Amino acid sequence: MRRPQTAVRLALVALGLALAPTSAAAPKGERSVRKKIIGSCPAFHQTRIGNEGLRFELHNTCTFPVACALTWSVHCRGPAESPRERTGTLELAVGARDSLVASGAACGSDGWDIDDIHWSCDPRPADRGKPAGPDGEL
Repeated sequence: MRRPQTAVRLALVALGLALAPTSAAAPKGERSVRKKIIGSCPAFHQTRIGNEGLRFELHNTCTFPVACALTWSVHCRGPAESPRERTGTLELAVGARDSLVASGAACGSDGWDIDDIHWSCDPRPADRGKPAGPDGEL
């Protein structure tokens, strides 16, 4: 009767060891952990602004400042020439919110579509965003 219980315990221990992180898997421990965390801590939200376009809002819920890049494409439905891919950047302090507007105004009254929306954030170096000292040094 005890053999099945022992086999189950051994299987669980082996599974736990297989899933446990090792220091060899991430030689740059802190950097790789930050990259993993950064994917989940900035919050992205988009809302339509009437016939004007879309508002992209980012909220920094990380415990460190971030620099974020956003890209999107505007496509005109009518004869107007569609603008090229658009980009924007936001630097957010801890807890800060900011937004960009993706406008369809270049398309006129024929309408627009905004797609290919991508965003990413990286930890911002600690000295960026600090005011310069009296000699212009950070």
